[in-house]
Amino acid sequence: MSLYHVLARRVMAPALDLVRGCHCMSSLAELEKSQWWSPDRIEALQQERLAQTIRHAYAHVPYYRQVMQERGLGPGDIRTSGELVKLPIVTKAIIRERMNDMVADSVPEKDLLPSRTSGSTGSPLVFRMTKHDRYSYGRARGLLAMEWAGVTLGDRIATFASTFGVPTRLEKAISPVSARFRRAIVVPSLSSASLEDVVRLLHRARPHALAAYPSALALIAGHIRDSKQTAPRLHAILTGGEQMFDHQRALVRNVFGLEPFARYGSRENYVLAAECEAHSGLHVFVQDLVLEVVDDDGAPVPPGSVGRILITNLLARGMPFIRYDTGDLGAYAPTPCPCGRGMPLLDIHSGRRCDTVYTRSGGRFPGTSIGISRFGLFGVSQFQLVQEDLDHLLVRAIVHGASTPESVASVKQGIESVLRHNLGADIAIEVELVDHIEPSPAGKYVPVISKVDPNSWLKRAEE
Repeated sequence: MSLYHVLARRVMAPALDLVRGCHCMSSLAELEKSQWWSPDRIEALQQERLAQTIRHAYAHVPYYRQVMQERGLGPGDIRTSGELVKLPIVTKAIIRERMNDMVADSVPEKDLLPSRTSGSTGSPLVFRMTKHDRYSYGRARGLLAMEWAGVTLGDRIATFASTFGVPTRLEKAISPVSARFRRAIVVPSLSSASLEDVVRLLHRARPHALAAYPSALALIAGHIRDSKQTAPRLHAILTGGEQMFDHQRALVRNVFGLEPFARYGSRENYVLAAECEAHSGLHVFVQDLVLEVVDDDGAPVPPGSVGRILITNLLARGMPFIRYDTGDLGAYAPTPCPCGRGMPLLDIHSGRRCDTVYTRSGGRFPGTSIGISRFGLFGVSQFQLVQEDLDHLLVRAIVHGASTPESVASVKQGIESVLRHNLGADIAIEVELVDHIEPSPAGKYVPVISKVDPNSWLKRAEE
């Protein structure tokens, strides 16, 4: 470790904590120790913090006090993660409708920071958080996830330009200082810079690590491969913000010679889970969170089964998230990680943001269950499925190597065959090979978009 790394960890980062009035570095130190605790000891900490969260929500958050009283519950009735099923699921719609009732009356207004989700799944959300939610706890989980990838404070990291939350006046003032001490390299978004410009920047800046959405990484890797260039030398690749499909992971691995480290998180609760050096799945930060995987009725599903992901933040006090529906899907891994950490493991494909495809015959197919992971077999580097109505599904795909009419027809047939096998015969499937797929305003690529109203479909299916 260089002198600069020592100064970054022991002097610069604590100084930023002092200026912000936060304790990110002490939170990081706690996580570095507790990751190696036994599962039972970590669960005991989780239960202690859950009890504190429920007591706080009952005493200071009108919405949670109301729903608990309506169910005849008191703070002592929810002491373990398994007892959270007594509470209703909180959705974005509920938060929008009851926003004022979901903010704690014990937190001064001046301490509440406005923030927002990207809305990349078509459902943006404005919410409130304290500086400790943002900088003390969320940031600490992110730093530990970086350590698992071999990236420490002081390493040069290239990241794509993005806006995270709503910066305060203080943050605007210290952000340039923070970026300089972190030796951050900002890569222009792909919408404003060509792939060749990005590759040249990475060669010139020589970062230790590159952090980006999987779709952006795959585009860069594909450009390097297709142009027969030498890949920039990196020591680590970090991904997040989107599901990383197997074909994207393989492409990045083959071009850069590195296994990517996936992270799963959200704007509302920051990093939730991350991949360690064993690459066996995503460790859930259960010291700070409860992550439930449930069925449509909110009941837990067994390990290995895919369900909706609900989050309870055990440290948020300004606007607690309890049984919050992330809109994502995932599954707990049926076996523990061989790394020895006591934190439970999500399946590597968890965190997928896909709409559901509906069919006229009553079929309901989550985007993750219709075989899209097999598209890489046909040379697909990027894709998007859009269901305009019950009878039509459009597939847009960027395909490497499809240059003749015969190869184009073969790719289209392969994609349609996969979808037809899973969706059945009562929906028209059109496959269109394109050169570009437009990302959301946040720079993300949503793989499956359905414009079918689920309520209308349900009524039709019942008739």
